[in-house]
Amino acid sequence: MGRGAEAPDSRKRPLETPPEVVCTKRSNTGEEGEYFLKVLIPSYAAGSIIGKGGQTIVQLQKETGATIKLSKSKDFYPGTTERVCLVQGTAEALNAVHSFIAEKVREIPQAMTKPEVVNILQPQTTMNPDRAKQAKLIVPNSTAGLIIGKGGATVKAVMEQSGAWVQLSQKPEGINLQERVVTVSGEPEQVHKAVSAIVQKVQEDPQSSSCLNISYANVAGPVANSNPTGSPYASPGAAGGFLTAEKLAAESAKELVEIAVPENLVGAILGKGGKTLVEYQELTGARIQISKKGEFLPGTRNRRVTITGSPAATQAAQYLISQRVTYEQGVRASNPQKVG
Repeated sequence: MGRGAEAPDSRKRPLETPPEVVCTKRSNTGEEGEYFLKVLIPSYAAGSIIGKGGQTIVQLQKETGATIKLSKSKDFYPGTTERVCLVQGTAEALNAVHSFIAEKVREIPQAMTKPEVVNILQPQTTMNPDRAKQAKLIVPNSTAGLIIGKGGATVKAVMEQSGAWVQLSQKPEGINLQERVVTVSGEPEQVHKAVSAIVQKVQEDPQSSSCLNISYANVAGPVANSNPTGSPYASPGAAGGFLTAEKLAAESAKELVEIAVPENLVGAILGKGGKTLVEYQELTGARIQISKKGEFLPGTRNRRVTITGSPAATQAAQYLISQRVTYEQGVRASNPQKVG
């Protein structure tokens, strides 16, 4: 075999990144004025971002001046089926690369959006039709703290100014990850504004380049998906220091939100045996209670749904519930015979 040919066995080539996940305390930034941003890429969009023989991604690096690395095709971020893309460059370059990625993520293959194959409550295994409107970024805990801000003030301001929804994932249970997933949802322009605000926080955080791995193969272990929405508070040992600051924020700013849900749609939020409701509470960290059967808001056939938690948690829960209701109404409108 000629020297220039690529060895089919990838182990013979040095790995781009060490397989173990090392989050360092020191700031190992690239060139002066360069920053790092990790973006999650759903499997369906990876091909169009890479391009034939890698042409698109090479061109993108040329145009933006950024350096872009992508995890291997089956090397997903724990608990998801999404690949990890690490972008290095100026703040401007990070925003430009993200805009391009977001454009490709919005182009969902038609076959994947059929409602019958979609169960929006299992984002791990099926295509969530809302994914096209979302940007998912991974930031170190230190940056996540800056994005949330005191008592959730910063994330609230970002949402108000951009018009997008911004959610931060809970710490996964039993996996020692020093990072959080930030999900930004909305129209292209809203997402773009919110992502720019997040890149701003990356610039402000001296430790924003502390986790530069793209492979999580050894972190995920064989059981990454067996309990994708474990309770975030179940194992205090794995909670790390960041949660305490967040708990304080949650306690200092507990919010109570009430929303009305039509009687015939309550089942969609409850799910089989209440499973959906439990899942929503675990995903958002908010507490969600539904009024008893037959207890309606005065003069309506709507049940009262009470959401309590930090501002970010209650907003996230409200968002999930309203999305679910809208989705359910859409499904019923297109399949009227299923009603009842």
